Amino acid sequence: MPKYHLHICNGSGFTEDVEGHEYADTDEAVEAAKRGIRDLMAGELQRGEINIASFIEIEDERRQLVRTVAFTEAVAVKSDPCPRER
Repeated sequence: MPKYHLHICNGSGFTEDVEGHEYADTDEAVEAAKRGIRDLMAGELQRGEINIASFIEIEDERRQLVRTVAFTEAVAVKSDPCPRER
């Protein structure tokens, strides 16, 4: 299985994934990045802030950038009003 490196860039700075992880393909690495983003955002929410300019860079085993996943891609932000039954 190919190895991918998921580097995090957020309000705390740039964190390089030196070891990397094995994923079947780029799509699986993207899904892993989105799960990681949701975990990071949960921590940010606990602190009362979210930096939506943050992203994760995905590099392949040759250390070539294959995809950038923005935090905004990992969640759907909605503002639908709550219907009130009477």
